This record gives sequence, C-alpha cells and structure tokens, in this order.
Amino acid sequence: ESWIAGFDKATGELNWRELRNYEAPTENDNGYSTPVTFNYHGKPALLVWGADHLTAHDAANGKLRWSCGGFNPEQTGYWRHIATPVVVGNIAVVPVGRDDRRQASVHGIRLDGSGDVTATHRAWKRDDTGVFVTTPAVYGGRVYLLRHKGEIVCLDPATGKTVWTGALPEHRAPYYASPLVANGILYAAREDGVVFTARVGEDFELLGENDMGERIIASPVAVQNILLLRGDKHLFCVAK
Repeated sequence: ESWIAGFDKATGELNWRELRNYEAPTENDNGYSTPVTFNYHGKPALLVWGADHLTAHDAANGKLRWSCGGFNPEQTGYWRHIATPVVVGNIAVVPVGRDDRRQASVHGIRLDGSGDVTATHRAWKRDDTGVFVTTPAVYGGRVYLLRHKGEIVCLDPATGKTVWTGALPEHRAPYYASPLVANGILYAAREDGVVFTARVGEDFELLGENDMGERIIASPVAVQNILLLRGDKHLFCVAK
C-alpha cells in the first residue's frame, strides 16, 4: 500500500494516515519526490506526486482535496517519480518522465480545483523539454530546469513558455543534484564533482566551474551566506 501520514513533531505521535493507491505501470509507483506545502483556499495543504498522479491533501487531516492524472496516457513504464514539483503562485510545475531517455515533459497544473481535475486544471503542457532527477529551481517568479546533460531552461510558470535556454559545458557525466539559485546565481553540481555557477534572470551567463574532486549527487544548499556541498566523502562549506 501507498500512504501519506502526519505526525506531531513534539511527541512523534501519528496524527493521521491517508491511503494513496493508484494503478501505475512498472516502477511508476516508486516514490522519491518530496511533499510540497501550499495554500489551498486559505488553509495549509500538501501536494504529493507519485504513481502518475498529482494529489492535494488537507495538511490538518490528510483528506484528499483533488487529484490530477493524465500525465502518462501511453502508460510508459519505468518512469520513477524523482523530481519534485514546484509551486509558483497558483501553478504547480510538474516534471514527468525521463529526460535521460528523451521521454520527458513538463505540466502546469492550477492548484484551486476540487475532485478530479484531470480535464479541467491543466494550464499548459510541454512535450519538448523536461528533467529526470533534478527538481526545478524557482527564483524571481520563474522556473529553472536543469536537464540531464546540462541544458538550462528558464520557463514562465504561468504559460509554460521558454524565456531563454543556456547550456553548461558538454560532458559525459549527467546531473543528479538539483539546481540552486541564490542571489541571482545558479549553482549546478555535475555527478563527476564539477560545480558550475551561472548568472540567471533575464538571460544566462556562465561564470565559472570548480572541481571538488569527488562525485556529487546531493543538491547544493545555501544558508547564512555560505554554500554547502555534500560529496561522496566530504561535506564542503564555501564562504567568503
């Protein structure tokens, strides 16, 4: 069975548990994405992506508010749901499929529905771009996709249209770490341990690259004017 649960963070007691079972092709019911919090008609809610369905739940009791399917009409298998959707305003930007197989798409889903919103709340869909593992980054009201081999795509979340595209240097190593944007600088860690920086906003400007000397698949984190990078053997702290 698949389910989501809410716990009392002070005591560890289970507050609620809600079943979440959908029929899905092989491996599509494997869940790697993280629940996302958002505001649903003035109340805290959770967005959950997995088993080819996006669902919204009341954060207080886990009750289903709406569900959205239609992401995999061909019933393609082995599409693990790894990248987490991101919320910008009233739109959830949902990565679907596998960019490593050129089977990726991106969907924009409006968040204010109820019941089955599959046919009513899909604001846009892109079949010509997408990601595999990396969760998109949100900055300045725009969404940034880091594709499997290093292409950067800046999207308008309201329309799904491309604002611009850029590219990191070509290499055989892919990207598994999600991108980070902090103070207008995008950080992207390639699997072989090279970390790229690029200025983003109205356009794309590659600034530099740093080889950390070991594999990186964990996402960079910015906190208190420092950058944390976790490699296979070390935790790196980059600061002034």
